[in-house]
Amino acid sequence: MNKLSIIIRREYLNIVARKSFIVMTLLLPLISVLVMAAPILLMNLNDGEQKTVVVIDEGSQMSDIINDTDEFKFVRVDSLAKKNPRSYYEGVRDSVYAIVVLPENLAKREYLSVFSEKPVQQSLVSHLKTTFNEEITNRNINALGIPDIKEKVQECTADVKVSEIKWGDGGTEESGSMEAAQAIGMILAMFSYFFVLMYGAMIMNSVIEEKTNRIVEVIVSSCKPIELMMGKIIGVALVGLTQLTVWGILLFVVSSIFGLSGLLFGGSDATETINAMSAAQGTAMSADVESIIRDIAAIKFGQMLLSFLLYGIGGFLLFGSLFAAFGSAVDQPSDASQFTTPVIMIEVFALWAGIACLENPDGPLAVWCSHIPFTSPIVMMVRIPYGIPMWELVLSIGLLYGTAFTLVWLAGRIYRRGILMYGKKVSFLDIFRWIK
Repeated sequence: MNKLSIIIRREYLNIVARKSFIVMTLLLPLISVLVMAAPILLMNLNDGEQKTVVVIDEGSQMSDIINDTDEFKFVRVDSLAKKNPRSYYEGVRDSVYAIVVLPENLAKREYLSVFSEKPVQQSLVSHLKTTFNEEITNRNINALGIPDIKEKVQECTADVKVSEIKWGDGGTEESGSMEAAQAIGMILAMFSYFFVLMYGAMIMNSVIEEKTNRIVEVIVSSCKPIELMMGKIIGVALVGLTQLTVWGILLFVVSSIFGLSGLLFGGSDATETINAMSAAQGTAMSADVESIIRDIAAIKFGQMLLSFLLYGIGGFLLFGSLFAAFGSAVDQPSDASQFTTPVIMIEVFALWAGIACLENPDGPLAVWCSHIPFTSPIVMMVRIPYGIPMWELVLSIGLLYGTAFTLVWLAGRIYRRGILMYGKKVSFLDIFRWIK
């Protein structure tokens, strides 16, 4: 155990002490936020200057209803352009983006034309559709001759809100938005996916590096190969837990600034948080914000985080042992692709299965994949917000850890032979022979 602790400490400090690890741990949450906000920022950067769109009205008398937008400025032209829009465009092509032609019987024919030398932006098409659909609809309603028909239609319009209430044990009722719980579950599933691949590759690269530099020959003279392999797996796992701990502290600090720490980390309910935030702002909180806070309060963060840790550790032991075994069987990182490709494909399948389970969390695919050890760490994160019977959780975790410890033992048999073998291309057949 003393040798194992030395190996764990060495692997842990070798990664955590790097400046790159510290910088990425602190900056990765900010980078994640920027990545999610990137599409909006890029769309704003891609807008450019306002484009001029010429409107030719052939008699529909609707050209004045088109309002300018941030992207397009609409210019109405006189009757000279009606004779030949193409000739008119040739004279102003450098300053005009497109030409919109409104036919005389637009209200009946319900179509118009947009001319341009290249495909126009869909935002222009959507703006024209929305504008004229509303106008023609209003004209048709007014043509019915019913007094105050618009007001009556608005009075008859309903907006039904669905309140999701789940019956618990003992007749209790729990309300909340399932969409918020689904989002948290999907985020945790994505974390499991990326952590297994990222830190699994880290284990494999460490094994290959020591094998290539012949350092491993000296190390195994002082400890057992299984101790060296387990030291690497546990050391890298502790690195991941350290990173999660730092992010948890950052989340607590940020949520405390916005007054949401009580909801996320316990200690207060939705009503207390709403009252405290309203008192701090000096104004009543809007109904939409109150709804969001109540949805957050309904999420069982404790159960989800505990499940995330249990499945994350079990999944990391399972896949980490495979990466360590495959790393010992090759001499160069480029040779490892034949072994790692099936593992990556399994992880990708598990992720897609988790996404598919959002629609039907109790379907055959969801149930089977949440019990198969190779897919359960991801799929279960998606299913847990819907409520899973305790026996399913116990069975799934038992199968996961039972398979993980079995693979650790098998990986140890592969590792102790592979780390001292050089100059030979190893196949899956060779690996099966080593296991025997």
